[in-house]
Amino acid sequence: MTNFLRRPAGHPQIYGHRGARGVLPENTMAGFAYLRDISVTAVELDVQNARGRVPVILHDPLLPVAHTRDAQGKWLPAAGPKVIDLTVDALRGYDIGRMNPATAYASRYPQQAPHDGARIPTLAEFLDWAQTWPDLLINIEIKSHAHQPDLGDAPDILAADVAQLVQGTGLGARVVISSFDWRVLSALRQLAPEIARAHLSFEQPGQDTNIVDGGVLMDGLDRADFDGNLPALIAAQGAKAWCPYFGDLTAARLAQAHALDLAVNVWTVNTDADIRAMIDMGVDGIITDYPARVQHQLGVAVA
Repeated sequence: MTNFLRRPAGHPQIYGHRGARGVLPENTMAGFAYLRDISVTAVELDVQNARGRVPVILHDPLLPVAHTRDAQGKWLPAAGPKVIDLTVDALRGYDIGRMNPATAYASRYPQQAPHDGARIPTLAEFLDWAQTWPDLLINIEIKSHAHQPDLGDAPDILAADVAQLVQGTGLGARVVISSFDWRVLSALRQLAPEIARAHLSFEQPGQDTNIVDGGVLMDGLDRADFDGNLPALIAAQGAKAWCPYFGDLTAARLAQAHALDLAVNVWTVNTDADIRAMIDMGVDGIITDYPARVQHQLGVAVA
């Protein structure tokens, strides 16, 4: 086994999703620091470009109503403006440290503690901070919008800008870059093949999926070329990991991936029952909004 993402501790790696979204505001330095406090050594975060090709850590392409206040402390009346249209200085004028209690999104995370004054970090700021934590494994998910290209920079630009920052900080050996838009990963393969890549997938019937054979989000790839074996298709792209929605994973597909030395990191696993099921199945990583819950299921003492 040569893949550094394959169960490095003898049990699934715990990835704090967007830091620890169930505990503290998502994609904030407070959430990332919380992981360090409880000795969780892997993080998943979202990256897109602000104006001027500056990678920033934020999930939505429009400033979200659910957890954004303006400089006067007022909740946004509607989503927006576009992140790609705002400079970093403009983004710093917004507070993302608390959920808007009037939104359905807030009701999903009733235990999330506020952290007023939290700002949208740049990826450069985060990577500088990560250099002080040599044990941290970093999963950078690049957000790209194939069907609405006006919402962000092109896949090759996103790949180049993130890769340049990772290479410049010397953290490449402990970074894996993932995306639902596989064009980003194809570009990254050409630009920086030494940086590990992970293909995200979502295949729930009746819902939006990126797994459409020959489609733009799969970068034109087709499972039929691999006898319908999605892990084999991903492994053939030189990826280190497959990141499926946990509800799409079966023991047979996990075995297919492992036979190819492909790590399998599932998202987003939050209930005790689902966490236990993924541990028992033998996945390599669990991406979760509640990392301490996974620690509990693994019998790991919380710091």
